[in-house]
Amino acid sequence: MFRRGTIAFMCEKFVRSARAVLPLLLASAGILSPASAQQPSAKSAPPDATVPGFTVTVTYSQKAMDKLMAGKETVIVVGYLYGFPKQGTPKKLVDEVGQVDMGEVKDEIAPGAPATFDRIKLDPAMTKWFDTPGPQVLINVYSGRKSSPDNLLDCGIYEGALKAVQGQSIPIACKLIGE
Repeated sequence: MFRRGTIAFMCEKFVRSARAVLPLLLASAGILSPASAQQPSAKSAPPDATVPGFTVTVTYSQKAMDKLMAGKETVIVVGYLYGFPKQGTPKKLVDEVGQVDMGEVKDEIAPGAPATFDRIKLDPAMTKWFDTPGPQVLINVYSGRKSSPDNLLDCGIYEGALKAVQGQSIPIACKLIGE
């Protein structure tokens, strides 16, 4: 997270104050009706772009499945959403690894169950800063740490274009760490 500069903060505060006072000034000048001046204007939030999601099908070695079942363990599937910044992207939007972070999707599942992410919400204000490949996703899988404070699983990953996996099932294989 970045800190706002003092000037930017003061400008933002001034704009908010002006939005509150301007309707009253216009009403007193007879340009706007007093009833209209008293009604707060609803802020319109930028719409979220919702795109088709994907499913992750996790498979386990026999030892991993036995250990998970014996410990009544869960499995966490997380997808980190990001994009590569195009030229001109404000530096404050680019993280320490050179990507524009879009958040994550996460599902905690029972061993053997699929993780389903039906719809993915993307912020259009952020996606406009993405370079040509568009939104990307990195999928990681690990144990839910119910039976152990440590992760028990050594799993594959998926990393690539979100568009390539929309409506698809992504296979990820897991085994016990050290197996």
